[in-house]
Amino acid sequence: MKRLLALIVLVVALAACGGGAETPPATEPPPTTVAEEPTQAPEPTATEAAAEPTSEPAAEEPTTGEPIKIGLLTDQSGALAIYGPQQENGFRLGLEYATNGTMQVAGRPIEVIVKDNASDPETAVSQARELISAEGVDVLVGTVSSGATLAVMEVAKENEKILIVTPAASPAITGENFNEFTFRTSRTSVQDALTMGAALVELGDTFVQIAPDYAFGYGSAMGFYNVVKSLGGQFVINDNDQQFGAIFIPQDTTDFTTYLNQVLDSGADVLIVTWAGAGFVPLFQQMQQLGIFDEMTVATGFGDNQTIAAGYTDAIGAVGVSVYHYTLPDNAVNDWLVQRHKEAFGVPPDLFTEGGFTAAQMLVAGLEATGGDTSAAALIPVLEQLRFQGPKGEYIVRPEDHVMLQPMYLVRLVNTDDPEFRFFELVREFGPEETAPPCQVPPELNRCP
Repeated sequence: MKRLLALIVLVVALAACGGGAETPPATEPPPTTVAEEPTQAPEPTATEAAAEPTSEPAAEEPTTGEPIKIGLLTDQSGALAIYGPQQENGFRLGLEYATNGTMQVAGRPIEVIVKDNASDPETAVSQARELISAEGVDVLVGTVSSGATLAVMEVAKENEKILIVTPAASPAITGENFNEFTFRTSRTSVQDALTMGAALVELGDTFVQIAPDYAFGYGSAMGFYNVVKSLGGQFVINDNDQQFGAIFIPQDTTDFTTYLNQVLDSGADVLIVTWAGAGFVPLFQQMQQLGIFDEMTVATGFGDNQTIAAGYTDAIGAVGVSVYHYTLPDNAVNDWLVQRHKEAFGVPPDLFTEGGFTAAQMLVAGLEATGGDTSAAALIPVLEQLRFQGPKGEYIVRPEDHVMLQPMYLVRLVNTDDPEFRFFELVREFGPEETAPPCQVPPELNRCP
């Protein structure tokens, strides 16, 4: 059997396979400098999140202002519903951490209003408009689907509201569709491809891809296509800058046979798989049944903990990229997140809990610097210079395109049955700027160096 190389190409993840989803909870430094990593017991300040969980909020500063309303756009019922709770859980814990348990900033209490768009762009747009006009939200955060996020970006721009994107990974968000009101804490799929590109061309000479037929799939396929081609690899079908050597599959597919037969017929040495959502497990099961692993090397992604437990048994020993796994970072922020998440939900944080958490950190740091001013005019220059310490280490907002540079991990899968989900050993940690993608903002905006 050909070896399986694991390569992260998922956009967002929480608990794979239906019933694994968790239930959402009921209830920095100055932006122009790098925050020092919290020590084991830091003294909380107005611009620094607490480093240890507390059973009760710290002494609160008086509440003197109107609530800061945040519209959190997510998926609780659609194709990516297995991921929505993780985004929300991480965001709420990030607010708790960044405000030292007070849930307020600059004397203004924070209110989070959650909307489930089921990853449908039209629904997401309608809800974003409702959040702004009817609910009076000051900032938008989300959403899970890249396609829905690209649509919501226009609403944020029209209303001059800041949108912090997490966990959608399409590079178009901060590339060809760039607008100054949109920031992100999620990495882009180009960062995934750059992290693992050199290893791909060591697996074979010819390649084919499969990817979901929406914005994330196209962005990921483009990233891998460009990296593989630049290193001398060749794609055997659909080799053009429209299809990127890929077979695009509807996101709600459950029977992949037709598409997988096209893969087999291609005769490629390597299959690169981009996927997200509950379909990942049946996709891999059908790949096994059709003998794809016997015919070619498969490069795919380490997903959330439940997906790994359910679908990665044959991938033990594989080396690949992880956006985040709770066992990998070694810092006080991650220690806090792991401990508090276990207290709140009984399990450790998952693949993209970190993205929601850092979105909250980013927002609170920005609002501290503006004195609670939520206007885009006040926040944009602050956020564009922001550096802070989060669960993975140092995060850097690149001012020209609002890409979030961040650590990435090359890991080896060592088991799929550890009860604490300790599945990986670290092969190498990449620093934030080691996987920096090229600036892809349209030239007419004159932002790229």
